Amino acid sequence: MAYSAVYVVDVKAPQASVFDYVADVSRHGEWGSADDHMKATGEKPGPPAMGSRYKADGMLNGKPNPSTVTITAIDAPRRVAFDAEDSNSVFHHEFVFSAANGGTHVERHVTMTRGPFYFPLVLAIFKGTVQKNYNGAMSNLKTKLESGG
Repeated sequence: MAYSAVYVVDVKAPQASVFDYVADVSRHGEWGSADDHMKATGEKPGPPAMGSRYKADGMLNGKPNPSTVTITAIDAPRRVAFDAEDSNSVFHHEFVFSAANGGTHVERHVTMTRGPFYFPLVLAIFKGTVQKNYNGAMSNLKTKLESGG
């Protein structure tokens, strides 16, 4: 049993702007789940690129959870993907952007690619909380970009 989920939102903003904002991992704390308290810092200055790495510090279940985020694919303005690796697991995040209704349709695909055998069960038990966090982040993204983020 693996963990995989898709979260979507439509944003009334140009696709290139939405892509640029999401591809900048250092800005994810601005729109991520409030419970995560995420702060990410690039290892090197410059725009996001294939192989760019970020040191991310956040909270997981009320405890500090440092991780490393590495961009694994970037195809402006259509797609950006990255792996978030902490001491327990690796979660692959892929964002796909497409034009929709004068704005941008955003799909976020989340897949656990490595983790303890019991993680999918834990994620299933806490499915409501997990969905609330990811849906909340997507809603925050929409709000941030539509207000001029």
